[in-house]
Parts: sequence; C-alpha cells; structure tokens
Amino acid sequence: MPVRALVETGFLLALNPRDRNHGWALKLLEEGRRGLIELHISPAAPVEVSLILRSRGLSDGEVREALEAMEDAIHLYTRPRYVQLKLAHAVLAADLRSRRAELSFFDSLHAAIAIAENLAYYDLDDTVRGVVEEERRLSSEK
Repeated sequence: MPVRALVETGFLLALNPRDRNHGWALKLLEEGRRGLIELHISPAAPVEVSLILRSRGLSDGEVREALEAMEDAIHLYTRPRYVQLKLAHAVLAADLRSRRAELSFFDSLHAAIAIAENLAYYDLDDTVRGVVEEERRLSSEK
C-alpha cells in the first residue's frame, strides 16, 4: 500500500530544473509513478507559490506559465490528489499558530492538513515536519 504523502510549496518550487532541490522532487515523482507514494498536494501550496513568484517580480502571465509548467511536470509522472481545503483545517491551523510561534500562516495550514487528513509530511520544511510529528505524538498520548 502506498504512503499517502502531503507535499506543498517546497515541492512545487523544486520542480524548476534550476532549483537546488530538483533531484529530490524528481525522486518523489518517480516514487509516485512506481506506486510507492500517493502524492497529495496541499491546497494552500498553489496560492503560496503564486504569491512567492509575484513577490519575485513575475507578472501574472509568467506566474500562469510557471504554474502550468509545474502541473505538466507532475502529470508526466503521476496523477496527484488535491486535498479539499476545509474550515476544520483553518480552525486547526489557527490553533497551531496560537500555540506554535514558529509557524507561518501557510506553514500552519500545511501542518493542519497533514494532521487532519492523516498524511505523511513529505516536504522540505523541517519546522512543519516537527510540528506534525509532535502533534501526532501528543494526540496518541491522550
């Protein structure tokens, strides 16, 4: 049975061949192709990527092209799942931010989705990974 893995912004940015983490992203795509993992893309990630690209000076047309290239690259390997963003995710994200100052707005959403949907966190952010793991540990101790 494949691992149900959540990826987010770092994965999407790493689809760029010039990104230093490109090899890692390709490895995940290959694992998806081989059926070892089931890729789930955080619904907040495309929004976050769009904001990052705009902040780097890309026009809306360039952002559209970049997002299309990301989608095309993913579909060469696998068909990702897209988690539906729910109010419960936003509630959990707000709770996480109130208890964990190290989480940004988007990071708290990614963590909340991984926790609520019981997805393994497979992206690059060690802070989010640590929060997901600790929250799961605390939950299992209750």
